[in-house]
Amino acid sequence: MKGEIFASLARSLRHLGDVSFIEWGGIESISSFRERAKQALHARSVLIGWSLGSLVALEMAHENPELVSYLVLIGGTSRFVTAAGYDAGWHPRIVERMKKQLQRHPGETIHAFLASLLTEEENADLSDYFHRDRTKELLIGLDYLLTADARSLLPKIHVPMLLIHGERDAICPPDASRYIAARARAATLALLSNTGHVPFVTKTDECAQLIQWFVGEKDDR
Repeated sequence: MKGEIFASLARSLRHLGDVSFIEWGGIESISSFRERAKQALHARSVLIGWSLGSLVALEMAHENPELVSYLVLIGGTSRFVTAAGYDAGWHPRIVERMKKQLQRHPGETIHAFLASLLTEEENADLSDYFHRDRTKELLIGLDYLLTADARSLLPKIHVPMLLIHGERDAICPPDASRYIAARARAATLALLSNTGHVPFVTKTDECAQLIQWFVGEKDDR
């Protein structure tokens, strides 16, 4: 996704300070996600991670706690695919199948993916935010989702954490955030009813208010 997808949320949060985006354009390997995040995280920040970015954000909060004041995960997960004892994700076979479909029928696959980000009741045009000519980078992203696993980091992260998740998220199931909330040391879970995978687009004000409350509530202590 292009960074512009966060523009409305950024405007709502601008009074908290400067807002910058990390984009994944030009990614060359699964290690590039962490490397790019490290380059961008150079000052103490409120770190917001969405979807795949939530996995990167968890890694950054664990490795660089001195640079992360608050951690906000939107539609987040600590592991995207299922594993033994963990079912809050997609079966790896489904992701592998998506990789094949992306190479054979990129247009149809991307169209189906964009549709799955929203519930039937949500109204938003996400097509302008998507890079359609970067199949190689999308495949690397899927490989990252197949391998990334931040579950073991959760009890070690001491940064205050806010989890915002749509109750009808078809990409990262709400149980993924429930799993994080049950194991992280300082996590607050906010579930949004009738909401899909992009609540910061479809419920911008509500997400902004949650983030403002979270940061303000912690600062008042």
